[in-house]
Amino acid sequence: MDKKESQLKISNDVITFHVPYKIEEIIEKSPKQDLEITKDELINQAVNFHMSGNISEATKYYKICIQKKFENPIIFSNYAAIQRNSGKLKEAEISTLKAIELKPDFADAYSNLGNIQRDLKKLEEAKISTLKAIKLKDDCPSSYSNLGIILRDLSQLDKSEDALNKAIKL
Repeated sequence: MDKKESQLKISNDVITFHVPYKIEEIIEKSPKQDLEITKDELINQAVNFHMSGNISEATKYYKICIQKKFENPIIFSNYAAIQRNSGKLKEAEISTLKAIELKPDFADAYSNLGNIQRDLKKLEEAKISTLKAIKLKDDCPSSYSNLGIILRDLSQLDKSEDALNKAIKL
């Protein structure tokens, strides 16, 4: 076999790639087809679309999960992030509060809630939410950074500097 032939040799290895379901496929599938998509598959699809940057599909999947009354804090927290990024701050606050209701020790949700409340100019509430996040998870630099920004906005500059220094240290 010469060099050119060896370069053209086709491998018999099979490579599989995870391809997220399209929303239309979910809607079209019925119990008759024995192709039911499980709760975990729906949630994973939503998260996979979200992580890959396909926000429109992620949104559709999160909405389906919410309509199906899946009580999963990740669904509500991630959906809130999409809502916040699209300027729907009040809706994002409600979704984040639902995530916290489902998982009261969800530090990241409290930190996100603090950011949303800061965006809504609810600075005292933002401070309380962010402090709760830190109480639950005191080694998270982003929570201290967020607290520093909130404290700056509250004109508590010494405390802001302390929080930001802690974020840098972490």
